[in-house]
Amino acid sequence: MKSRFVALCLIFLFSKTSTANQEHPNIILLIGDDHGAPYFGFMGDQNVVTPNMDLLAENGVTFTQGHSTANHCRPSLRTLITGLHPVQYQQRLFDIMDEKRADDPDYKTFDDKERARWTTLKLAEGMKQFDTIPKLLAELGYVSWQGGKWWENSYKNGHFTEGMTNGWDMDKFDKDDFFFQMMGAEGVELGRTTMEPLFNFITDNKDKPFFVWYGPALPHTPFDAPYKHAKYYEDKDISDSAKLYYSNITWWDYGVGQILDHVEEEGLLDNTIFVYINDNGWVQEANIEYKQEDSDWHTDIDFANGGEKGKLGLYNQSFLTPVIFYWNNNLQKSFDTSTLVSMEDVFPTILDMAGVAKDRKPQDLPGFSLKPILEGETLELRDAIVGYTHQRRDDTLVMGARAEGYYVRTDRWFFRWYKDIDLMELYDVRTDPHSEHNVIDAFPHLIGDFKTRIQAWKASINMTEAIPVS
Repeated sequence: MKSRFVALCLIFLFSKTSTANQEHPNIILLIGDDHGAPYFGFMGDQNVVTPNMDLLAENGVTFTQGHSTANHCRPSLRTLITGLHPVQYQQRLFDIMDEKRADDPDYKTFDDKERARWTTLKLAEGMKQFDTIPKLLAELGYVSWQGGKWWENSYKNGHFTEGMTNGWDMDKFDKDDFFFQMMGAEGVELGRTTMEPLFNFITDNKDKPFFVWYGPALPHTPFDAPYKHAKYYEDKDISDSAKLYYSNITWWDYGVGQILDHVEEEGLLDNTIFVYINDNGWVQEANIEYKQEDSDWHTDIDFANGGEKGKLGLYNQSFLTPVIFYWNNNLQKSFDTSTLVSMEDVFPTILDMAGVAKDRKPQDLPGFSLKPILEGETLELRDAIVGYTHQRRDDTLVMGARAEGYYVRTDRWFFRWYKDIDLMELYDVRTDPHSEHNVIDAFPHLIGDFKTRIQAWKASINMTEAIPVS
């Protein structure tokens, strides 16, 4: 009788704990790095091996027509952590930097190198003045962890409780390898050489709600996946550059599987939301070869950044990403191939799913919460996505050249406009997913509407001039 009473008490205690945790579920944000939208099994690719991502997509709520807010990583990662479009973030950062320069009596005495060093540090430090996901979730008792790509110097600048990126080694400033410090320093070891810091954080905090930023530099260069991932492509009749890139994708997928296994082993699977999105697009078709005999990903633009319509490009593929929400036994799975979802929507959705009160949410967010859709409701989001880029692919610069580019994506069209060189093109995404046929001459009457949309979008964020996003 006594043992039965104890058992009933344990069941009651467990059910109460489970219900309390369910109110504030754990959230793991999975951020692909240079992962092109087509290159998943669930997206129909016949070559790439991604069993764990396929599991999330097929058993979660998946949107195949998602768009990042930038065609390269740092601006889009800022959107994920703050919910702001990169232009909004940069506008506020300009004001912050003006204040910092005015408050520092030594700034005017710096030489060029000292000013560059000071500016690099202060730009990253500026994030402290933004509302971030970790900052807002902390008010609900969440703890948070950062690992992987992180351009803002220290995880503390993003208000994380813990993290892998402890800060840059400024002795390496203006040296060749400082770029890797800026990418995330020791944080970029996540997924490539270790998962232990993440697993330790989850295990140590399984009695609290937690938020995880999982952003390993994968399938990002270098393309050096170990044999256990590369073996799937060894005998495939595909290009060498495809083999290398797809191997890194499988490496990424393997890390996702490790996280799923660890979360399940800790008994947290039914109380953990997994969210996936990529930082920017990428193009690497199986039959296209970018690796030449002398290819070096430091200097070879196509090998380093994929095809011209991917990273640093201004095409649909440059921004396209699937967006996935997976919450085991809590969401009615669906596979949406038409709704236009923006990276801007991830931030408000996470806040809503975590239970952040309306009066604690930033008021200038451009995105929409997808929570109603995740709960099975029908929601009209938008009929178009308008975007901006300040960089253009360049044959001599791996990081691209300065530009002023805009785009409009509707359910049918992708309009691209480099205003600085007055280049306009139009693609029908329904019939031409690879952006091979510019049809603007056949539909000149559409140009005015696209430009009107761009002007309205610029007015909505008070953008009066081209802005270089640092």
